[in-house]
Amino acid sequence: MNRQDWPVYHEDLGSLERAPAQVRTDYLRIVERMMAEVPRRWVSRLSVPVLWLTLGSHGGDGIEVEPTDVYTLSRRHGYPDEFHRWVTSAVRSRVDETGARCAALVCHSGMGSTVQGPLLRALTGPPDREVHLYGAHRDHQRPFSDVFEIQRGPLRRPRFTHEVHQRLAEAGRAG
Repeated sequence: MNRQDWPVYHEDLGSLERAPAQVRTDYLRIVERMMAEVPRRWVSRLSVPVLWLTLGSHGGDGIEVEPTDVYTLSRRHGYPDEFHRWVTSAVRSRVDETGARCAALVCHSGMGSTVQGPLLRALTGPPDREVHLYGAHRDHQRPFSDVFEIQRGPLRRPRFTHEVHQRLAEAGRAG
C-alpha cells in the first residue's frame, strides 16, 4: 500500500498544525526520537529495524524504545500480509496497554508483504529506502502516519535525507 492509498483521516508532519498543541508536541518528540534511534539500531544493512516508541507510559515523560518484529505483532493483531488493516488498532492498543500518552510503530516498507525478514527480502528486491511511522495519541482521534526517506552510501550507515530534517523543522515551527 502506497502512502497515497492511506486513508485521508491521518495526521502527518505536513498537517500537524491542525492537531492540538500537546498532541503536536508529542508526535514531534516521537519523530525526533525515531530519527535518532533508527540509524543507531540499524543492524542489518538490508532492513529498517521494527521498533515500538512509547511516550509517557507509567506516568513518566520519557520515550521508551522496544524492538519488535512482524511475527510478534501478527500473533497479537492479525496476519502479516494484512498489516495495513490492523496497524492502527495495534498502535492504539499499545497506548491503552501501557497507559502512555502516545505510541508509535517504526517499520520498513516491506511490512505487510508476504515475504518477511531481511534475508528473504534481499532476494526479492533492493534494500529499504524509507522508514514508516504509525502513531496514535491518547487525546487525539486521528492516527499519525508518515514516510521518511533515507539515504544509503556504500560504506556509510543509512541516514535520513535532508528533506526529512527540513520537514521536521517546518512542522516544529508551524506549532
